[in-house]
Amino acid sequence: MRKTLFTMASLVLVLVAAGCSDNSTGPNGSITATFTLQTFNGSSLPALFDQAGGQERDLVAETFTLYSDGTYTDDYTMRTLSSSGNSDVTYRDVGLYAQNNTALQFHDTQTGDIFTGSLTGNTLTVTQFGDTYVFTR
Repeated sequence: MRKTLFTMASLVLVLVAAGCSDNSTGPNGSITATFTLQTFNGSSLPALFDQAGGQERDLVAETFTLYSDGTYTDDYTMRTLSSSGNSDVTYRDVGLYAQNNTALQFHDTQTGDIFTGSLTGNTLTVTQFGDTYVFTR
């Protein structure tokens, strides 16, 4: 219990510290920027996301927006290709992020997933479940 409280307090402190800086582009300041996905695992879009059961899912487009209050939104469109036809569906993930110099840590508040990223100049690189997403603003 004590360890959990300490961990939660540490996360809150990091998020508050990130949100209090007046430097809007970092590396230690708060960020407000929208990034557009350029490559997924080194491939330009649309890019193969996965295949199973005679269906293919492609990542068609994605924008990742960081807000100065330590929150983010991730909007992406997936295309499902199958013998019965194709369909596009757009999703939105939301969560929190903390920044330490160029390193970022994300917490998806819908799924509980934790993943990492880095911000160098105008390039945001996100790594999640072994996949690499490269965004630019």
